[in-house]
Amino acid sequence: MKYQVIHITDYIYEFPATLCHNLMFQIPQSNAFQTVEEYSCDISPKPSSEIARSDFFGNKYLYFSVERSHKKLTVASKSILELLPPPWISIRPEKTMPWEKVHAWLHSIEASSDIRQYYLGSSHVQLIEGIREYALKSFTPGRPIMEAMSHLNTRIFTDFAFTPGFTDISTPLAKVFEHKKGVCQDFAHFSLACLRVLGLAGRYVSGYIETLPPPGKPKLVGSDASHAWIAVYIPGHDWVEFDATNNLLVSDKHIRVAVGRDFADVTPLKGIVYSGSEQEMKVSVDVQALEEELAED
Repeated sequence: MKYQVIHITDYIYEFPATLCHNLMFQIPQSNAFQTVEEYSCDISPKPSSEIARSDFFGNKYLYFSVERSHKKLTVASKSILELLPPPWISIRPEKTMPWEKVHAWLHSIEASSDIRQYYLGSSHVQLIEGIREYALKSFTPGRPIMEAMSHLNTRIFTDFAFTPGFTDISTPLAKVFEHKKGVCQDFAHFSLACLRVLGLAGRYVSGYIETLPPPGKPKLVGSDASHAWIAVYIPGHDWVEFDATNNLLVSDKHIRVAVGRDFADVTPLKGIVYSGSEQEMKVSVDVQALEEELAED
């Protein structure tokens, strides 16, 4: 599958801002099953400085500053990518290691620190009361880890209601768990908490997935949003990705941008602004499957 992604963020200030410093994590990278054919980023007003770097987790990001008065900041990223089915699609879940053996391996000297860091709690993944009991309903004794993770994925999809507006990124995980409501970031953080409370390694993945319209309805430009899912480490198979929001083993419809311990590591756009007024943020994301678009033409 080939996709085009357009991600536009507008910050609108009540009174002019005099200075802003920003970090942007919207730059996808190529890997064995994702090829970035084109990427561009337009920023208005034109930044006074721009520096592209890679972070601790290997993600590409852009630092930029605008050092003159402005009432609106617009950041528009555009990507064209080709996706292939990832290798874990062919794994037989029942043939993977029992999750207890994965735990033992992760806590041995064989596992690298790069992997072990992902079984610790983090700012958005608190190992709260009740999480362990919830996780153990899927991670029963001796169960193959991929089979257990698939079962957990389905339970979260069934038990939790996708409810935009009920949470924001500052909402504690305990509230999400109590009310069984949230959005993709919440479901990803909850999935990670279930893994980490059992001493298993799970990492947060940010990116995009095409949102299909209801039958008979046209697709609305800008109706998509940034998406989030998780990856669990399985010895012999590396990282295997699951999407609890859609109850999916991730395939060639998920576009990866960045990975980290949680949302805080890979926030699409964050920064500091010098202004004495309120600000409004508007985000528009459009994901188009290019083959489908060509077929319709």
